[in-house]
Amino acid sequence: MTQPIQIREFVVRLQEPLYPYQHMTRIQVRNLKTVAEVESGWMPAAALASQFFRSAFSKRNPLNIPGPFYGAETDTCETGIAEAPHNVLLDPLGQEFVFMQPRGADELQDIISAAICECFVGYGADGDDHWTLTLIREWWRSRLDLLALSTKTKGLAESRCRWERILSGEGEAYLREYAFLVENGRLSSDMDALPEI
Repeated sequence: MTQPIQIREFVVRLQEPLYPYQHMTRIQVRNLKTVAEVESGWMPAAALASQFFRSAFSKRNPLNIPGPFYGAETDTCETGIAEAPHNVLLDPLGQEFVFMQPRGADELQDIISAAICECFVGYGADGDDHWTLTLIREWWRSRLDLLALSTKTKGLAESRCRWERILSGEGEAYLREYAFLVENGRLSSDMDALPEI
């Protein structure tokens, strides 16, 4: 896993009309640094929070890996695993959860697409405002319980294997980076000591 992304570094352009929604072809996501000032129609990715995401951190699925995005009280139509197959899985009840946070513009586009397709507006994008070092540590301590549930999740076989690897130890480096981000409001540098989780 890589360093966490910061949503504020990305911009989004939605095609008009957005509905009827036709998979990810209706949205574009780019790094803010790659968009020329003369290009129109781009908005900060964070601006989509009120449109396609809702704040429901207290109702988030406990399987969500800590990060800005999470599933909470989603429908059971399985659209999330179709739209964001490398980031979303289904729990044993068919609820969508973010097992891996997006690592770049393509995966961010997929997560936004999954949120657009989610008819209950069951995704949140405000995790950075709620996760703390204490909560991240609690989540990491619960990983063996989550690992026991991993055989009952649905999604791409490679994604399910990735989820198991994350819970088996691969996720620790990412979580230490993410914990630093939420505690300090910035990504770490080579001079920084990362917190233990």
